Amino acid sequence: MKISVVIPAFNEEAVIGRCLEALLNQTSPADEILVVDNNSTDRTLEIAERYRRRGVRVVRETRQGLVPARNRGFDEATGDVLGRIDADTVVEPDWVLRLRSAFADPTVSAVTGPSWFYDAPLRRTGLAGQRLFCHQVNRMLAGHPMLWGSNMALTRDCWREVRDHACPGPDIFEDLDLAIHLHRLGRRVRYEENLRAPVSARRIAGSLRELHHYLRTWHHTYSMHGQRRAAVGARAVKALGLVLLFPSVTLMLRAYQPYEGTLSIRRLFSRASEARPIP
Repeated sequence: MKISVVIPAFNEEAVIGRCLEALLNQTSPADEILVVDNNSTDRTLEIAERYRRRGVRVVRETRQGLVPARNRGFDEATGDVLGRIDADTVVEPDWVLRLRSAFADPTVSAVTGPSWFYDAPLRRTGLAGQRLFCHQVNRMLAGHPMLWGSNMALTRDCWREVRDHACPGPDIFEDLDLAIHLHRLGRRVRYEENLRAPVSARRIAGSLRELHHYLRTWHHTYSMHGQRRAAVGARAVKALGLVLLFPSVTLMLRAYQPYEGTLSIRRLFSRASEARPIP
């Protein structure tokens, strides 16, 4: 079984090196690693190119957007299984090995797993929250398993079948869109609890306005697929999360010192008006 891993990347100079190092230090190495540079204007391409001598392939996709970059990567990949992570994902050392184990079952078309935030405190709480909101809530709303774009894989045959059904974007959750179409095609998606891949908390560390704009894509994706009840449920969960959780989470992230693993009141007030970069 040949495994390829695809990493779409746009202006990811701060994280792409760490992502690639984690992939290159697997207990069971990936057979192919592809970085798809999507018109980056920073040093993303330069950094990724340094890894060519270690077997990383770098391709460029000029059509802007996550969906075109993802599609280009999946189309270019030569593996039997096509992994997909984000540039800020840092997979655990046995991630590829667990993919091999999951896809040993021929009835499985796609696999996904949970994540936590490596640059945020309370990692067990973060893992439980991500599992709840990104997997369990979506499964309840849609009635079938979801995919988590930062930590997923599907077979090459499955991609060939779903490719022309997948929506072009840009205003969609591309992983949710894929999961919906896979379900409609009768493909089996497995949630694998031990397939874990930590990610950055930068998406939830921005402003309320930025997070609201990002999350509205959630219910929009359901709506465009005719899943009105799921869209209403996603709106309700989003509203509750923004009202009840966002203030406390934002304060905690601003006070957190990731290198020391501690909370700092001084850091909280010195950074109160700053926001982490949003991808």
